[in-house]
Amino acid sequence: MKRALVLLTVAVLAGCGGSGTRSAAAIRSCVAKRLPAAALGRTTVSTVEGVTTLDYMHDGDETVVTVFPTVKDAQHGLDEEARIGDAHDMRTRNVLHGGGGAIEAAVVACVR
Repeated sequence: MKRALVLLTVAVLAGCGGSGTRSAAAIRSCVAKRLPAAALGRTTVSTVEGVTTLDYMHDGDETVVTVFPTVKDAQHGLDEEARIGDAHDMRTRNVLHGGGGAIEAAVVACVR
């Protein structure tokens, strides 16, 4: 019975994005493997209080990827954006992302 409960808990958490956080370095590396260098343009990286932001600039478009330490922290960040009326990002696991295009599609694929 205990084993079944543990397996059920793991399955539920995985389905809710409760595990499997991705690091900014792993996401950046994965995106670089999925897209040609010319498609990435200029990328800046900054980290403040454990939260890393990847900012991809290409042909005047911007894709912003914010990597939080945990899924819970990312959800809190999304909630705070909504609270101040700036809710334009999407969340996948511990990552907020926005901007669209091929770069964001690659980010989502790398985070899943």
